[in-house]
Amino acid sequence: SSVPVLHATPGSFVVHSNNRNNGPQMQRSFEKVNPTYAAGTCSGRTAPSPEHLNKMRPGGSLSSQWTLIEQNPNVSAAHFYDPLEGLDPNEDHHVMVCFGGSLTPSRQSNAPYRGLDDSYSNRYCSRGSVDRDTDGVPTGVTVTTSSETCDHYSAEEVAQIPKMADHIKAAVEFLGKDEDGFFLMYEQGDIDWAAHANHMDDMLGAMFDISDSVDVMLDWIYANGGWEKNALYVTADHDHYLTLHNNFPEVVANFLIDGESHKVTPQNNSNVNPWSVGVAAGRHEDDSKTTTEHIKDFATWTEEDIQNVAHFWGAFGSGGNGWGSHSTRPVPISYNGDDGCLKALEGHGYQVLGRPVEGSPGKVDQV
Repeated sequence: SSVPVLHATPGSFVVHSNNRNNGPQMQRSFEKVNPTYAAGTCSGRTAPSPEHLNKMRPGGSLSSQWTLIEQNPNVSAAHFYDPLEGLDPNEDHHVMVCFGGSLTPSRQSNAPYRGLDDSYSNRYCSRGSVDRDTDGVPTGVTVTTSSETCDHYSAEEVAQIPKMADHIKAAVEFLGKDEDGFFLMYEQGDIDWAAHANHMDDMLGAMFDISDSVDVMLDWIYANGGWEKNALYVTADHDHYLTLHNNFPEVVANFLIDGESHKVTPQNNSNVNPWSVGVAAGRHEDDSKTTTEHIKDFATWTEEDIQNVAHFWGAFGSGGNGWGSHSTRPVPISYNGDDGCLKALEGHGYQVLGRPVEGSPGKVDQV
């Protein structure tokens, strides 16, 4: 994963927990599940416990089974995966990969954002502060984003961390040795993180990451039995209520041509969730305005911003960056090698706590 290894989607595959915020429970479960391979940023409660990682290090009680690969300022990205040489899942070798978090000076919890221009630099670091009245009730949001661009990670840190496609290449080459085959879940989780921040520049770079990584998977599949022996599914777990204007491709192209790709995210972006602020202000109980009008009170883009970047987040009229969360809109899935399994699930219902829930025609419920 490009985000913490026990966070949300990746965590749901390698731990068993009834609460995504229960770090100790997830860490204990991860140790018990004992997956063959896990990789992502290692930060706080959504990473394996320090005690568990210590057991994997040379001399630790798990060091004969586990190999721990960690970001190191003395090791370049080109040599990051050298420790995989000679390891084989058929011999019960397990691999834990950690980068970012406490291992890097910037202490970021996701992989480096590469941005629309693929430079890993030259981005707006969106910031804002919540305005409050004398009673502490939120009344608005003030943008504090600097006009000077900034870096997500320093150039020195970027040089230590493999690109996501290289992480995926290492994973499929190691797991591909398994004589029984393998299942790999890969998540480009910072697409979601960038969308929560209404940050198109960061999000497009993260989408380039998943595009490159899917290409790596496809190359491996074509070289290892094709679709008769492999299946691949590419999807999302939710939508983010993004609307693109018809001229969005032209706007993006012009920003790139002019060397100003960071401006695809307006400087007026606040990275403050207007929904959360609105609820904190009690607007969900105020019927004097529509929901859209309430949200707009805490959005910070101008109408000119929306026209300049040719997109907006949230409902029309909610202010451009008037969202910052998920939506219930269906998401697409692209796949091959499935042999009819997914098609057979279309429209099927499911049960929640023993109660039947009707399926939706032409769709597959993710539960």
